[in-house]
Amino acid sequence: MRTLLSSALPSSVSGYPTPSYPPHPSYPPDPSPVPFPFPGVPALGSGEIHVWSVPLDRVPAGGADAVLDPGERARAARIRHPVAQWRYRRAHLALRTVLGGYLGVAPGLPRFTRRCPEPEVCGDCGRGRPVLVEGPWPDLGFSLSHSGAAALVGVAEEPGAVGVDVERLRASFDWSRVPAVGEQDRITGFRTWTAVEAVGKAAGTGLRTPVSIDARGPDGLRRAHRSGDSSDWYVHDVDCPDGYVGCVATAIPEAVVSVFSWPSYTLSQNVGRVESC
Repeated sequence: MRTLLSSALPSSVSGYPTPSYPPHPSYPPDPSPVPFPFPGVPALGSGEIHVWSVPLDRVPAGGADAVLDPGERARAARIRHPVAQWRYRRAHLALRTVLGGYLGVAPGLPRFTRRCPEPEVCGDCGRGRPVLVEGPWPDLGFSLSHSGAAALVGVAEEPGAVGVDVERLRASFDWSRVPAVGEQDRITGFRTWTAVEAVGKAAGTGLRTPVSIDARGPDGLRRAHRSGDSSDWYVHDVDCPDGYVGCVATAIPEAVVSVFSWPSYTLSQNVGRVESC
């Protein structure tokens, strides 16, 4: 996996500086979204993964109810803590805006379901990796993670399974209590845990199947193994603002990973564009 940590977008799209993420966001006023033609997002080729690093306080949430689908709105309404609900809504708006840019459709159009990778184990459980419902768009793999005021969105061409995870660093944490991590220092433990989570998301099994993470190799990769799965998984760190760690996982051994910073001007304006089916 080769990682490109500087954005490949033209400056007119990615000209915002990478912001610092506050660990506990306030409620800033929403920017005024203006309908804008869909942006020319970077081309996504076979064997490539694009990861968007999103500061949630830069996602304009006005009009969220017209963009999120009924299931997302219902889940948001069940979140009683206002900050957690604030983060959920903005993270899902960011996911939809990024996907809309790649698919060439309004953010409110994509519909999602879940694909269980092991139906012989769990039957029709309704769980697994989120996937796009078939529609007039290409089949993309995607993944969303958010923690604190930060989110990551990963996108790959199918069948390139992708999983991302981001974690806010806590002041102290005893990783010896977590079998998947074990005796590690605080930051290394969080890096290992994000790798475990990302592999579980990419595979679609979550934490149901134990994951072991190898030490970082000379190529910068960490290889991962799932119990009962003979295939290799590949994990690479993603640059995050101070106070956060994140990574992306995939089964593609030579994947090229490019990391982009939200907001690009056109993507952030795109949140305000609403179309119905």
